[in-house]
Amino acid sequence: MSCDLVTIGCVCADVKAQPVDELPKRGTLGLIPSLDMAMGGLAGVTAAVFSQLGGQAAFTGCLGNDAFGDFLIQAFHDANVNTDGIRRVDGTSSAATVVLIDSEGERTFLHNVGTVGIVSENDIDFELVGKSKVFHWGGPGLTPMLHGAPIGRVFERVQAMGVKTSIDTCFDGSNTWLPLMEAALPHTNIICTSMSEAPHYTGTSEPEEILQFFLNYGVESILLKMGGDGLMVCNATERHYFGRHDVSVVDGTGAGDAACAGFLHGLINGWNLERCGALANAVGALTVQTAGTAGSNISLEAAEALAASQPCLQP
Repeated sequence: MSCDLVTIGCVCADVKAQPVDELPKRGTLGLIPSLDMAMGGLAGVTAAVFSQLGGQAAFTGCLGNDAFGDFLIQAFHDANVNTDGIRRVDGTSSAATVVLIDSEGERTFLHNVGTVGIVSENDIDFELVGKSKVFHWGGPGLTPMLHGAPIGRVFERVQAMGVKTSIDTCFDGSNTWLPLMEAALPHTNIICTSMSEAPHYTGTSEPEEILQFFLNYGVESILLKMGGDGLMVCNATERHYFGRHDVSVVDGTGAGDAACAGFLHGLINGWNLERCGALANAVGALTVQTAGTAGSNISLEAAEALAASQPCLQP
């Protein structure tokens, strides 16, 4: 089966509690009005949202033979994401995160890396990847078996098959940063990153310098997520800045991953850079309006309507 997008990297079950503005004292009980579970993780959310925008997405890698793994398989199926490239393993639990969300939508995470920590190049279904248009690695800081030379080999092989490659950066708890993914950069077509992460990878906090850093590696298209300040998109000849949409924030979880899905959707469909940026910005804004990382309110029609009703492109 051919598809537009294949993702690998971080996928986890998010157990979300909200609102949590302060923790109860140790050894006591606190009450909250909302506790639910949803699929999270850079690679998982991007695949699910990409599918909701009308594309064909697949996930490759491994999950544990556990209840969290069963939940994630079902979540992928519900989002029409192909799971043929997933291997179930014994002895390691699927990744899961406790997400504490305060009344303003800010999130605090407690994460168990699980099978994300053991996924390797041997878990990649290259036959599936070879039938796609973009191979997307979501979460370099969370996939140690792919760090360094392995991901360089993977990206070089994927590009040789005529498939474009993409990275969405994440926070690196080991404080290693660039060496985790530098071997892949000469073989990378698309970078998605954020102002909270990019300075650690690039050594600069200036947006223009961050963009140029990745362009110097030969990256073709860049999405720089700026949180509440919107986002920037860039290629060798164009740069566009989009301010934030004026929407009510319920839950910011997964907004950046959803923006990546919008950006990739536009690129895969041959849209110009400005239109890709507008879609990414609108998809991220739709995500924060509901609890959950891939809410039922997300669609291509809804995102384009929001972009049209609230133009955010800055001069």
